[in-house]
Amino acid sequence: MSIWIILGTLTVKPVELLFDVVCSLLTRFSVSPGAAIMCMSLFFCLIATPLRPRKKPDCRQEWIRLALGWLVQLLVLYGSIVWFTNLRAFRGVAFGPIQNLGRQGGLLLFWGGYVVFAVIRHFTKLGYQPMKLNVKQQKTNRNNIILLCLACVYMAVLTGLLIPSALIGASPAEFMDAHYYHNPAQYLLSSALLATGTFIFWGILYGMLLSPKARKRFTMFMAICAASAAVNYMFFGKDYGFISSALQYETAITNRLEKTLLNTGCVLVAVAAVVLLLRKRRSLILRIMCLYGCIALVVMSVINIAGMERKAGEVRDITDRIKAEDASFRLDSEGRNVVVIMMDRAIGSFVPYIMNEKPELKEQFDGFTYYPNTLSYGYHTNIAASAVFGGYEYTPDGLEARDDLSLKDKHNEALKIMPLNFLDNGWEVTVCDAPYANYQWIPDMSIYEEYPEIRTYNTIGMFDEYKVQMLENLDRNRNRNIFFYSLFRSAPLLLQETLYDQGRYLEMDVKADKGEGSELIGVSPDFLNNYMVMKNLGTLTRVTADGTNTFLMFANEMTHDVIELQEPDYTPGNNIDNSAYEAEHGIRRTEDGKELDLANADEIVRIHYQSDMAAFIQLGKWFDELRELGVYDNTKIIVVSDHGCYLGLTGVNLGEKVTNESTLSRYQAEEWTDTTCYNPLLMVKDFGSSGFTTDMTFMTNAETPGLAFENTVTDPVNPFTGNRITREAQSLPEHHVVESDWHIVTNCGNTYSDPLRITFRGDDVFNADNWSVVE
Repeated sequence: MSIWIILGTLTVKPVELLFDVVCSLLTRFSVSPGAAIMCMSLFFCLIATPLRPRKKPDCRQEWIRLALGWLVQLLVLYGSIVWFTNLRAFRGVAFGPIQNLGRQGGLLLFWGGYVVFAVIRHFTKLGYQPMKLNVKQQKTNRNNIILLCLACVYMAVLTGLLIPSALIGASPAEFMDAHYYHNPAQYLLSSALLATGTFIFWGILYGMLLSPKARKRFTMFMAICAASAAVNYMFFGKDYGFISSALQYETAITNRLEKTLLNTGCVLVAVAAVVLLLRKRRSLILRIMCLYGCIALVVMSVINIAGMERKAGEVRDITDRIKAEDASFRLDSEGRNVVVIMMDRAIGSFVPYIMNEKPELKEQFDGFTYYPNTLSYGYHTNIAASAVFGGYEYTPDGLEARDDLSLKDKHNEALKIMPLNFLDNGWEVTVCDAPYANYQWIPDMSIYEEYPEIRTYNTIGMFDEYKVQMLENLDRNRNRNIFFYSLFRSAPLLLQETLYDQGRYLEMDVKADKGEGSELIGVSPDFLNNYMVMKNLGTLTRVTADGTNTFLMFANEMTHDVIELQEPDYTPGNNIDNSAYEAEHGIRRTEDGKELDLANADEIVRIHYQSDMAAFIQLGKWFDELRELGVYDNTKIIVVSDHGCYLGLTGVNLGEKVTNESTLSRYQAEEWTDTTCYNPLLMVKDFGSSGFTTDMTFMTNAETPGLAFENTVTDPVNPFTGNRITREAQSLPEHHVVESDWHIVTNCGNTYSDPLRITFRGDDVFNADNWSVVE
């Protein structure tokens, strides 16, 4: 980062961001582009009003103040030029005689309006008038200046260092690409520079240019901001759910009325305390609190950054070992092949609708048996995936029974169960993208290093189509929005939804409002990295004919990192508009007439359906390629997910069974109480099978190893415990599901932290009577 970029970020970038925020808020309330620009002219004229003296300066201090005022005007001028030049939202929009408000047209309208309002301001005699202060007032003024500086520094450290370092430090790997390594500290540098420019450079400069009376009010405002920001960040806004590396939550953020009222009350108490201390001339208390607060924030930020650098170093070691260019897996036309595909969070209940919407998929999935009545042992990958790969010894009960080992070690064992059994039986083994291998976000495939015969690859992110542009856009958005995320998290709950703006963070050129139709601009890099692997499965496949038996195990997250796709082909794109298609085909149906109204469903249901459909389409294409290559009939294929999602498809809500209100306050009750979370996808194609069938037999996804070993591995055993691997879905009297913290960074002891336990008895996951919550 050059010195000019640093200076521009400190001085000009905050002006551009202010333009973004003001214009976004105006257009949010349906103000026309031309009227929005005129309102911006008025806004900037009003905030500049206190900075300009009404009479000729009569001392050196006034001359300095005047010079700084002109510097401010020049920086705003330059910032406006940069902002209007890069603004795409108003290009081609006319306003009166101005045919294009993009670039020069918008800039001309803005400064024309500014001049008009400045003339009106001049004749209304508004402006700064120097004040002569007595000794007591001079002391008060000095104290206000000190408090202003401390409050601005506090806000800069909070929003520029502490909040971003906590966000990135929780999982640095999410902000890194496995195939294009870069240190996530670059985003921390950007947020720190933006916060420094916004609060220290502009905040202090603006306050110093005000009259003493106006400065006192501005100081009070900044002190209130510091106090309320501490309250808001430390105690509120922590339960919005999973946030992606693009800084977008899975669902729209909402707050219950009682929580909003509580937050508002706390903020008002903080405001009252600041006002009272300043009115009672006790600003020393505020100055001391700000000073110690700054020190505390710096210390916590340093701790966060140290942890972030340590974790980033671990990820760097993983990325250095990745040999993506060599990734491939073999299937043999003369031997037998077993393929286990774990589609993270794929929804089992969608299958009948997907197959009926696109009947050609039934032909492509010929030979598969679909098991809708399937149970998962958790809602998160760190809880549910171990059982998928390791069987019943790796359900939550089995994991917690062996409390002498860490969850990481037991999960690593589970990931090795199928590969080692096939390897010991003479099969060629390939493993790709083993989820949470070594409890790392980017799978650490070194867990297989002691078995050199096992081929391992990280394929997610390896395909370069769209890659460079995608990473550039992602970096640009992160460099801007991590600072805005900090502002959003430190704001009162009443303002957080507005600042978050559905993940847009009040940026004019990014459309995040899905509206009444099904529209989206932009493609999630997390989705695209996974989608491109599924699209290129044929490229990764090598076919031989030497009679070798092969085993392939891989995971993919395109059904987890879901986005809006273009219907009816269900492909990603930068400009998505499904309004016409949804108007005609909004209701999906099963063969027996059951309906799913996607047009009016919650967004989370719609985008999960679309992403699951896209996964099925890509799998279907791969299966067609396998047929052409002569390796479909001699291949057993298991498609399974680790868990489902809270989409309301099973019709069973555990919240109705909870009698203790405190139980519902644990974790995200609107999520874990929906048993769709525990109803995963399970589909199996055996050797030489034909037809597409549905089997309502009760199953669990812990059956996966047993299904893979049937007619392939004789007497499979767990090499780490010596126990036989069996299928137990029908024989167990009850099954214990666990909800716990999904973060592998924090939930990494020997047992799960603060587990919430759910019991399932019977053989029908769609029967509410079979479910109960342990309170």
